[in-house]
Amino acid sequence: MSAPRITVCCIKWGEGYGVEYANVLARAVRDHLSLPHRFACITDHAHGLDPAIVAIPLPEFPLDREKWNIGMWPKLAMFEPSVFRDDELVLYVDLDVMIVGRLEPLIERVRERGGLHIIRNWNPTPYNVVPTALRPDRGSNSSVVAFVPGEQRHIWDRFIPDPDGNFVRFRNDQRFINAHAVGKQYWPGAWCQSFRRSCVWHYPVSRIFPTPSLPGRARILVFHGRPKPTDLLGPSGRRWGTKWKFGTEPVPWVQEYWAKYSDGDFGNPPTSAVPEVDVH
Repeated sequence: MSAPRITVCCIKWGEGYGVEYANVLARAVRDHLSLPHRFACITDHAHGLDPAIVAIPLPEFPLDREKWNIGMWPKLAMFEPSVFRDDELVLYVDLDVMIVGRLEPLIERVRERGGLHIIRNWNPTPYNVVPTALRPDRGSNSSVVAFVPGEQRHIWDRFIPDPDGNFVRFRNDQRFINAHAVGKQYWPGAWCQSFRRSCVWHYPVSRIFPTPSLPGRARILVFHGRPKPTDLLGPSGRRWGTKWKFGTEPVPWVQEYWAKYSDGDFGNPPTSAVPEVDVH
């Protein structure tokens, strides 16, 4: 019997992220996953997608559109029955992640263990010196999620009867997924790392080490909150980041990544218009 189809997917709605984010992501996945797979984008705006990307229409979503970005709720569409076959293996990744290592181990982990695999939400930076088992469990981060759809259909089914009530009770998609997933398992911590937590020094140490470093064991680098990858492309002197974790110079390895996978104007990279609300 052949292995189930592998689908790597992202979700894009509206104009918050330029189409280039999806194209760059798809090309990076292609370079880092040798297993046969398709790359799909669930979207309500497919214009400009790379021809190699499978565009899947965003299903009707039963929540007022002005609430979509307050918690990134449309991500739950990946559990809607018409989007994926029951038996395929789905690896979901946010548009604004960077693929920096091999992805085969993520696929094999889901094949071997079943269940839903998701990031353990990061603790504040001082906890980096504490063993993971002793850190407070802050729940899930839904920037990287893998699952077999037939095992998790109930997530959609439990959201649909009371979308507004769930919006109030859970505040964002990842809390809802965390509460309802069957067989939830966290990815190994080194695999999916946070740019903000793992790469940028806190001020004033950042004055000594101003250039962020890429974690050697990372497979996926997640940009939650600020900055976004395209914020790091320059020009020189433009401030990026948060109040205490920031920089003013381009990050060379991010520039190289974007130059490799983007077909846009590298000197004027696309920027994100998504509200700066750090729910992830």
